[in-house]
Amino acid sequence: GCGQLRSEIEFIPTVPTETALRILRRYAQFFDTTFREDLATLCITRYERFGEAASLLLQLLNNEQPDRNTTGGGAFLSPNGTTRHELWLRFADVCTAHPTEAKVAGVDFDGIIRAVLKGQDVRSGGSATTAGGNDLGFEVFDNTSKAFGASEDDELNQTKEAKNNSQILNHRLGEMEGTLWTRLAEYHVRAGDFELARSVYEEALDAITRVRDFSLVFDAYVRFEEGVIEALMELMEDEDEEMAEDEMKDDKGDSIGDENEDLDIILGDHVQNAVQSENNPGASADVELAISRAEHLTSRRPLLLNRVLLRQNPHNVGEWIKRSELYIDLGEVDMGAAALEESLTTVSSRKAVNGSPSTLVLSLVDIYENQQKNVDASRNLLERICSKNEYEFQDSEDLAQCHAAWVELEIRQENWDMALDLARRAVSGNIGRKGSKAARGLSRSLRLWNLLFDMEESLGTIQTTKDAYDRALEWKVATPSHVLNYASFLKEKKYFEESFAAYERGLGLFPPPHAGAKLLWKNYLTDFLERYEGSKTPRARELFDRCLAECPSENASEFYLLYGEYEEKHGLTKRALGVYERMCSAVPAAEKYTAYRLYIAKAIQYLGVTSARPIYEVAISTLEDGPASRICLEYAKMETGLRETDRARTVLVYGAQLADPRRDPGYWKAWHEFEVSHGNEETFREMLRVKRSVQAAFSTVNYNSAEMGAGAPKVETLTEESALEMIAKSEGVDVDSKKQPLTGGFVQGKRKAEVADLGEVERRAARLRQATAAPETGGDEIDIDDIDDDEDEVPVHSNSFQEKAIPTAVYGGLAPSTEK
Repeated sequence: GCGQLRSEIEFIPTVPTETALRILRRYAQFFDTTFREDLATLCITRYERFGEAASLLLQLLNNEQPDRNTTGGGAFLSPNGTTRHELWLRFADVCTAHPTEAKVAGVDFDGIIRAVLKGQDVRSGGSATTAGGNDLGFEVFDNTSKAFGASEDDELNQTKEAKNNSQILNHRLGEMEGTLWTRLAEYHVRAGDFELARSVYEEALDAITRVRDFSLVFDAYVRFEEGVIEALMELMEDEDEEMAEDEMKDDKGDSIGDENEDLDIILGDHVQNAVQSENNPGASADVELAISRAEHLTSRRPLLLNRVLLRQNPHNVGEWIKRSELYIDLGEVDMGAAALEESLTTVSSRKAVNGSPSTLVLSLVDIYENQQKNVDASRNLLERICSKNEYEFQDSEDLAQCHAAWVELEIRQENWDMALDLARRAVSGNIGRKGSKAARGLSRSLRLWNLLFDMEESLGTIQTTKDAYDRALEWKVATPSHVLNYASFLKEKKYFEESFAAYERGLGLFPPPHAGAKLLWKNYLTDFLERYEGSKTPRARELFDRCLAECPSENASEFYLLYGEYEEKHGLTKRALGVYERMCSAVPAAEKYTAYRLYIAKAIQYLGVTSARPIYEVAISTLEDGPASRICLEYAKMETGLRETDRARTVLVYGAQLADPRRDPGYWKAWHEFEVSHGNEETFREMLRVKRSVQAAFSTVNYNSAEMGAGAPKVETLTEESALEMIAKSEGVDVDSKKQPLTGGFVQGKRKAEVADLGEVERRAARLRQATAAPETGGDEIDIDDIDDDEDEVPVHSNSFQEKAIPTAVYGGLAPSTEK
């Protein structure tokens, strides 16, 4: 077998090399074709026949089979498990390490590598043909990875498209592209063709498309230049040593010959040294040249890497801009401009990434104007882009930026008339190719309209400015800010009615609930009131009514306040209060409390305190529980200020049903303080009874910690016993604490026999209310009664009121025994 034959040849040293090779060649040709891989290995490791090894490896890579005794066709399958990638590396190593032997054996390594990199087919004869036999040429990897994992049915279609598809070529080469280029350059270096090696490196840097391959090739290129510099430096050092040895021999008096001595005397020693070094003239110049080449190569690295990225995607706008900047940093302004000119012919606006295509034009204009000081070139470029449409933009905004750049260029050159004319032409819609989508969209570009308005206000006349704004409003390209600017411009020029007409047109374009409608109405009303003040009141009221009818409720409060202020200043008080009343019903629920407070304050200011009572009643019935309870406190405070204690207490009783003691302790604190200041024992007990009933009503309602006001400071109130003692002291009555019923929570303490019955307590409370009720002389009053009357309530005769006797029920448990 193959292994036995190899072992016999290896361990019989008496067999001549040529005899062993002939035996192995015949065996590989007639018995086992797969033995060619082992034969190539033996030629490299044992017999040092590198040329024959390269030829055998080339046959394996060509997938060739002998004409006779073939066991089958197709790709070569290594019995040792060697992949095509490994075969390629072995073949490249042999040819690179021994270029002369490979050439003698007929292996054109340079042609093979170039054919692989270009996608051509090369056979063992050494000639390169375009798509001969296999259209894809050499395969670097195994066939399992050549069709991007496609199925066998799609393999034929992908093979037909491989000629013009660089992606398939790059995938076929895989990570071998940079390695093959470096091996080809090393092949020429070992052959002594340094200039050819440099050309290979430069060609590789211009051909590769991967950053990894670029790093491999560039690093190899730098090492090559460094090696050249080291070799030249060593050569110079050797020459210096030889010259030093020759000088030492001359000093020792070595005989040189009469002619040489005469020549030294006449011409000097430096001539002889030059004659001695005539085999390598200009060594120092070569070193300087090599160093310059290495420095130039290092300085070109960013540009070369940028070129690789552009080969990956030629539509990368950011990389084109970076390339121009790199040239400018190197002082090559013309090359930077040329790079941007090239980008305009390469980048497609539909495929542009990493920036807009207009950036290329603007950067090139900046180079022409600021770097080269060539304004005519900038103007010519913008004319080609804007008027002749040499570059087709996908987005109209990119073309609008170019037009704006042209106008700004003429402004910087102080060509005012030309700049104004260009701004007018840009939005006219009659510039460039009418079929271009970008050109058709120029008339709706806000960038150009803003530029035109600024130019007209600065350089144009009043009429041309008005025409520009009117055309924008007519074409419906204006924005609320344009309307405000137009009205402000007319106001400055004393065209007040026309400014109001501009506001009307703007409101027609942007009616509520548009976000700009509020701003338009606000400025419209402000300017109108500033102009006419109180002279045209009906017209002002009509504007306010229109505004309030159109504006949504969330934006209406500001206009109600403005309307009410106007009526207070120039109209009638009744109308102003009517406006505030409308505001209370029109604003959102979150703002109603503030609206009612303002309405009440205005009513008190103009009509007096008592006029606020009906407003308070409406507010209490309209607002939600929380705001309504606060309104009740304010109402009670007002009544207390009028010394209407009963009214205040009635309001507090009514508002108590809206205030949960757990969530609104401030309400109960206020009532507590009110009873301490203005009540008695019975009224205080009534307050406690109401509090217990409210607590019972809200006992089934659950709140979370946030609603309960977690973390809020605890309200400190007087205890019930302390409050009773304060009331008794103020009335001048001694209180026997042992006889007082103590109320704690929901359960009352021990009662004395007289009030042990709960019905008796209710009857006493009813008599208290009747006894303390003052006769009303008129006026509005809230009729609130939150305590039901008992059926067995003791009637109170009218003569008791005529005698004005103090009933016993007023004193309650404090009444003296004689009274009883």
